[in-house]
Amino acid sequence: MQVRNHRVVVALDRGPLVLSWAARQALMWRLQRGHSDAHIRASFTAADTSQPVELTAGQRAALLRTLVDWALEDDGYEAIPRELLKLRDALISDSDGGGSQDEPR
Repeated sequence: MQVRNHRVVVALDRGPLVLSWAARQALMWRLQRGHSDAHIRASFTAADTSQPVELTAGQRAALLRTLVDWALEDDGYEAIPRELLKLRDALISDSDGGGSQDEPR
């Protein structure tokens, strides 16, 4: 299977954050563990094109919870990739701003 992109761009208030394809894949695997993360997975799947990942404020909050929990875990699974720690930090920074729960920011 050929991968069209080797990176994915996440649109954030502070500007775009670029993730490697490997970091995206690790995140997608992690998001499969939670049923409530289906909309976040769908947003990252749609970003298989040249468009950035656009997340609602609610999706950002859910993704932040997932990343924080992952960073704190020590359950024998693969550790959180460094790039996803940067995404976590960016989401924390963005969460100070506010915004609608229904519209992408």
